[in-house]
Amino acid sequence: MNAFDRLINPAWPNPTDGPAQRARAIARMYRTHLRAQNTRLCDQADEVAAEFGETWMLEREQLVEPEQEVTTAEAAELVHVQPHTIRQWATAKHPEDQSKTLLPRFGRRGKETLYLAGAVLEAALAVRRAQQKRTQSLH
Repeated sequence: MNAFDRLINPAWPNPTDGPAQRARAIARMYRTHLRAQNTRLCDQADEVAAEFGETWMLEREQLVEPEQEVTTAEAAELVHVQPHTIRQWATAKHPEDQSKTLLPRFGRRGKETLYLAGAVLEAALAVRRAQQKRTQSLH
């Protein structure tokens, strides 16, 4: 497997980030350095990217506390999956410990199911580890 395609990079600070998230974080770092050195050139690069429909580099990353309560939609956005995936995780067995649920429900807010952000991140990481393990066993 190509090192760039690894689902998990143990050296990366956020183990739930996949290859695309890691690449974007590195691109943001380069953009930050370019902006510090030459604002005009950075703005030109941003305009070119925007012409091609790419504006993600202008978005601000949000910090999430592990104990923060999140709805199904917020949980899905946090780990870049569809809301139905979060609902599936809430009923699935944990791939590393079948006696546990992959994503425990935390409670409710009105009609919304709540999860803890840290549990959502851990579930995403467990799924990635299981996917990587399956991929490695095929090779």
